Amino acid sequence: MGKSQAEEKPTTGKCPPLVMATDLFRPHDDPDDHWDLATGYALAFRGLVDLKAVLIDFPRPNAAKDPDVLAVSQMNYITGLKVPVIVGSPHPYAKDMTLHGDEATLRRFGSLFRILEQSPEPVIISVAGSCRDIATASKLRPDLFARKCAAIYLNAGASRPSVSQKDGMEWNVRLDPAAYHAMFELPCPIYWMPCFEDVRKFQVAEYATYFQFQQGEILSQVSPSVRKFFAYVFEKDHPQPPAADWLRYLLAEENEPLLSAMAQERRNMWCTGGFIHAAGLMVTPEGELVPANSGRSAVFEFVPITVTKSEGGVVEWQPGEGEQRFIFRVTDQQRYTPAMTRALLTLLRALP
Repeated sequence: MGKSQAEEKPTTGKCPPLVMATDLFRPHDDPDDHWDLATGYALAFRGLVDLKAVLIDFPRPNAAKDPDVLAVSQMNYITGLKVPVIVGSPHPYAKDMTLHGDEATLRRFGSLFRILEQSPEPVIISVAGSCRDIATASKLRPDLFARKCAAIYLNAGASRPSVSQKDGMEWNVRLDPAAYHAMFELPCPIYWMPCFEDVRKFQVAEYATYFQFQQGEILSQVSPSVRKFFAYVFEKDHPQPPAADWLRYLLAEENEPLLSAMAQERRNMWCTGGFIHAAGLMVTPEGELVPANSGRSAVFEFVPITVTKSEGGVVEWQPGEGEQRFIFRVTDQQRYTPAMTRALLTLLRALP
């Protein structure tokens, strides 16, 4: 049987190199990070991006968590790819850091620097957790980022400073506020993806990436391997299994009661649009994935802005041409959630 139009591989031309920076932990902070990981792998599996590495935040102090290298191992096994893991820095961002002032930190970021240096094409970086590692790496090698960073998709913050300042910082900003503000000083294009307009309200808004779906909408239509990948995230019997268990879990029978419970849960999402845009695609109001230059209508876009102030967890901005700074904008709030859900399903259904 032939594939539907939504399942056909769009033609985008070049395959951009991508590094995913994420707070992917086990036990998880939020399962959306594992949905994002699967999205990155789905794009790589379809030849739409060249996934160079997964850069995982160093665990927070006193957090009983480890970087979820097991999830990356599972996705490598499912797809046949061989994407490496880099673990980030435990030290907060410092503005006075220099190339020669912290050799231990320099060595820690050696793998990321080599990826940038050795890539024939400039590299896209998606930041879906703390901003610490990319802000630090750019501080150490600003020349390298100026030459070899194609763009940064910054999934953090709130777009309306009047409410974000009053009601607290968004989670990714709170992890390292100084690093968040440093991102807007980087010498490369920044595609800012505010998680909310108002941090108190989990709702679709014009300048916010948030959407939500019921997990069963997608889990019922993906492969058994992908379902077991997600079930492994939610498995309550062994939240920190031995390393040998990640493969046996993929090869075992599905846990039907767990999958049934997972299907009823709703999942908050923020980062999906950035991955799609980075791959040179757009999402139509009907949820189709098509090339960005197709001339079709889209449910989101990036528009140029000028950042006028950035401090205290708040970024103030205004529309208009600035220095390679863009903000995520929902163009059709009514159809945004169903369209993004269908687009995500299209990507994940392509995984074996």
